[in-house]
Amino acid sequence: MKINKLIHTLCFTSLLILGSCTKKDGSTSTENTLRVDVGTELPTFDPALAEDGNTYRVINDLFAGLVDFDQANRPIPGMAKSWEISSDGKIYTFHLRDNLKFSDGSPITADDFVFSWRRLIDPKTGSSYAFLLKDVLNGQKIIDGKEKPERLGVIALDPETFVVHLEHPTNAFLSYITTPNVFVVPRKIIEKYGQNWTKPEHMVTSGAYILKEHVVNGYILATKNPNFYEESSVKIKNVKYFPFTDTNASLSNFKTGALDTTWQNVPIDQYKQLQKQFPNELHTFKWERMDYLNLNFQLPKFANNLKLRQALAMAINREDLTQKVLGAGQTPLYSTVTPTIENGKYADLNYSWSKLPHDKQVQMAKELYKEAGYGPNNPLTLTIKYQTNDLYKKVMISVMSMWQETLGVKVKLVNEEMKVLFPELKNGNYEVAQGRWGADYNSVTTYTPLFICNNGNNRSHYCNKNYDTLIAKAEATSNPAQQQQLYKQALQLAMNEYAIIPLYEPTHQRLVNKRVKGYDIDSNYLDNVQTKWFNLDLAK
Repeated sequence: MKINKLIHTLCFTSLLILGSCTKKDGSTSTENTLRVDVGTELPTFDPALAEDGNTYRVINDLFAGLVDFDQANRPIPGMAKSWEISSDGKIYTFHLRDNLKFSDGSPITADDFVFSWRRLIDPKTGSSYAFLLKDVLNGQKIIDGKEKPERLGVIALDPETFVVHLEHPTNAFLSYITTPNVFVVPRKIIEKYGQNWTKPEHMVTSGAYILKEHVVNGYILATKNPNFYEESSVKIKNVKYFPFTDTNASLSNFKTGALDTTWQNVPIDQYKQLQKQFPNELHTFKWERMDYLNLNFQLPKFANNLKLRQALAMAINREDLTQKVLGAGQTPLYSTVTPTIENGKYADLNYSWSKLPHDKQVQMAKELYKEAGYGPNNPLTLTIKYQTNDLYKKVMISVMSMWQETLGVKVKLVNEEMKVLFPELKNGNYEVAQGRWGADYNSVTTYTPLFICNNGNNRSHYCNKNYDTLIAKAEATSNPAQQQQLYKQALQLAMNEYAIIPLYEPTHQRLVNKRVKGYDIDSNYLDNVQTKWFNLDLAK
């Protein structure tokens, strides 16, 4: 091993233990480096293939798009300095900033956005987020393989003007394109290196940072991009991301100063203690997201047995789960959508049985279970898969216990790393599996795709053409009241068929070191984060 590599390894080990590594001049390697836990080893660095909050945390630093977002999750000018919307709401004309560049110094033009959007929607790319562009002219036809990506309704009028033609007006369109999947990527690099284009030695970025190093299950290092259009406002030189799947390890590193921010949860059995120990550093607030269970509709025992699906849903005591097991402000969920999205417009969507005393729910669940063909002499046997994480482990143990004690279901638990579990969900290689979905923008349309036939994010593989028809009608409706009613009808249909088993709406519990400034964490209910917002108080 070379001496400098050995020193680097020793320094990294010390960082995890002590929080810094002193150089000869007495300064530390973390002086202007933000240390962030991202909760897991990332499955990809490709914006088109990103589909989880862990990956988004890094992609939001590495890439940028036409429209940016602020810490209150509102769309603001990004690489497009301005835009106009036609009177019928179907044409968006974006005007790019002057002298935009990729991290290698090559220019970013409207043609690069044409390439990036066509690549995202191309079925060959395999993005589960292609649906973000389905409202663009010919978008759904391309997703369905009935048109070529070149037919997508996007045009580069000139190097600085990018025009988008929509099939119909879409109120949430600007919010859609704040999602990192539609950020601009470098065509020449992708065509040259293929799937290897995201390796640190090849990657060219468009955002505030450049990928410099990636040690699998070790760390990711990004450094400031000198060619970023807002380079002068980016205060932090380096970002180091750590993939702690164990929240206890994350907490230990925070306590020693080796981490500036933990991931989205702290160890749930230490939450009350941490509130007292770190009253200013621990932030807890409502998270616009659903946690639920997927029942695999590709399996006849679930797809053909509504009573079984309902029995399993009713046998779970969500009050006990949120108050006794979790106990950090999480709230029971009895719907296919959160009660908080769009400021509560869909809060009236709840299962009618949710208001019954729990003993009555249990009685009904037992009757349904028996009517579904199961009982002591013929118990249901199933396996639940979930992401390796102490919080999810406790949730799944609780669900297992409730099903076993209430119905006599025989349950096996299997935990897997996210990069293993996600493909299995997508391919239907499971019986029951942990489900989670965090809103990408403040619109009900962030949740409705979860139940559309063959949608890339529909992991229960539920399919009802009547649901799809209602969603299509809603999306094509310009009358807000009528549109909301159609969305409600569709979501109620998915509820009635138990397309998922909702569990709870979670909260953030994140520790943030006092030296991190400019982080307005409590207003960021979507938890979309960019390092460029922050600066570090190097005296702390």
